[in-house]
Amino acid sequence: MTYIDPQKRANAEKTGSPHAPEEVIAEWHALATSVCRALQHAGLPAHVQYPGTPVVREAGACVHVDTVEGPAAGVHVGWNAGESLTEAVHRFMQPDRLDLREPVIAHGTRIVALMDETIRSVLTLAGFRTRDAAEVNDLAPGTHVAGRQPRQWYIEHILAEGVLGLIAAVRSRRTPSGADPGEPAGISAEGMARLTGAGIRTVQHGLHRLTNDDRQELARVFRRLAGAMYSQNMACGGFWKTDRSLLELPDELCLSAEAQPAVSGTSETRHQVLAAAYMALIGSITTAEADTVDADDAVEITEAWTGTLLRRLKQAPDEDRQELIRLFREKTGSAYTVFTSDFPEFIGLAVRAAERRPEHE
Repeated sequence: MTYIDPQKRANAEKTGSPHAPEEVIAEWHALATSVCRALQHAGLPAHVQYPGTPVVREAGACVHVDTVEGPAAGVHVGWNAGESLTEAVHRFMQPDRLDLREPVIAHGTRIVALMDETIRSVLTLAGFRTRDAAEVNDLAPGTHVAGRQPRQWYIEHILAEGVLGLIAAVRSRRTPSGADPGEPAGISAEGMARLTGAGIRTVQHGLHRLTNDDRQELARVFRRLAGAMYSQNMACGGFWKTDRSLLELPDELCLSAEAQPAVSGTSETRHQVLAAAYMALIGSITTAEADTVDADDAVEITEAWTGTLLRRLKQAPDEDRQELIRLFREKTGSAYTVFTSDFPEFIGLAVRAAERRPEHE
């Protein structure tokens, strides 16, 4: 589909107001459709005003794309008041009876301002980056939508799930208590401490850099996920085969660290703490010696939980994926540089490859 007629595009170039490239305009229109759906999902009337179509002043949120390159380019949302209010305002805006002091004009202005603020709140809650359009163009009314923002709650949950799952997977391979020589060797208590210790300490130390509200919220996230994962394991393996220690893991992670690290005035976010713990766990398992964990067990654990991460990200917006890759890159640990320096790029490449793979494969 061609959004801007070639002749119109050439004329705009000559006048110094060039249009954005077609592929960029296509992205803006896809964003406009998403914005419209988010507003409709919230119960607000909304429609997209496509270029080249007759302008119909339909009541509700009007979403349109400004294709001219510049700070104000992209997706805009304005509010159209109902027909009766619009006509009442227009009656007092005619040249022969213009009266800006007329109360109905002030009322209409307040209504539009209130709805613009509501639209920004709804879109921000839905994960979009918004601002008052006047910030990019003094004469532009309504809201400018710059794109999507990463869904922090989603990133937090998949990282917390990974931290819990990796620790639980290691501990599920503990050395058997029986004397049957045919049983797998398993991982000793000392080996489990080496494999999981760095990740657990990373969480415990990170808690000291969080605000009290963040510490409590992270504990709640761990407990909710541990309960959900335990229920899922029980449904698959039965009550007697399900390890209840998973339910105790959140309390262990949220214990005060024995040696509290010095805090230099900088603070961390919950996502940074979880990303660092995830990387520490993956790195320690991957680089462990054979006498700590069997190589096949290490591969099975890391592949299973990396696969879970990839499945979570496959259907996620690109903003979520890029934010997670940024967090992983930021938290690459020096102790595992050989492995972790490539991990963020591996995640990004693997998800893109999965997106290109046919559904039936």
